[in-house]
Amino acid sequence: MAKETQDRFVDVSGVRTRYWKLGDSGPAVVLLAGIGCSVREWWANIAGLAQSHRIYALDMLGAGLTDKPDGDRYSLPQLARFTLDFMSTQGEERACLIGNSLGGRIALECARLSPERVRAMVLVAPAGVGRKTLITMRLPTVPVLGELMTRPSRAGMRMLWRSAFSDSAFVTEELVEEKYALASLPGAQAAFLRTLRGFVGLGGFRRGPLDEIQAAMSGMTQPTLVVWGRDDRLLPVAQAQILKAKLPSCRVVVFDNCGHLPQIEKADAFNTSALEFLQTVP
Repeated sequence: MAKETQDRFVDVSGVRTRYWKLGDSGPAVVLLAGIGCSVREWWANIAGLAQSHRIYALDMLGAGLTDKPDGDRYSLPQLARFTLDFMSTQGEERACLIGNSLGGRIALECARLSPERVRAMVLVAPAGVGRKTLITMRLPTVPVLGELMTRPSRAGMRMLWRSAFSDSAFVTEELVEEKYALASLPGAQAAFLRTLRGFVGLGGFRRGPLDEIQAAMSGMTQPTLVVWGRDDRLLPVAQAQILKAKLPSCRVVVFDNCGHLPQIEKADAFNTSALEFLQTVP
């Protein structure tokens, strides 16, 4: 990890929050990772994007090395406000939001709650824009069963991350060990379950939050790039068409031989697509 992307910490609404920052010029861009993930999901992208932008990547409330407070603080609107509050700590009134999975859904929520603060969006296989997801993401929403299923183990991490990539070579022992260590931190499992259960149920993504964000999409005029992997097993690529149909200014890019994390599995192509898109944003 380059010196410029060493861990930094800032107080966001009373929560000690880890982030990376790289780049001194150009528009601000905030990178938002998926559920239970961290700034490390952007290791292959931050330097390339920072050539022409000020890049921030943060560990979401309850994830990575950010604090994991108890209580009801993990709804989608609260996570969006946490993101906007982080931007404020950095003196950024407006930014482009790039979000993968849950991070993409949080980006949409920010655009719904505070459209004036979101310049543009890059939604990378965003969660919760359609009803369907894998049963392995739905079963943990069941009380007790979820606590058993998400108890940290190296075998469980290996299985989960193999479902996230098209090419299993990306699931190295180093990755498994890193994910196991983060999941074993005090409060991490409880925060993960609170977040998941806030917008996922046994039948899939909950209809309340789903209907709310779909209804709001027609008013989201921000330029938007949607990126998906054709082999995504966690969230079907067909959900990209929901965004294309409902967002007024939306373009879709689909990568072949790619799973749920295009920014890692197709890093060069992702960086090129994202930079080309960002250059078109007014």
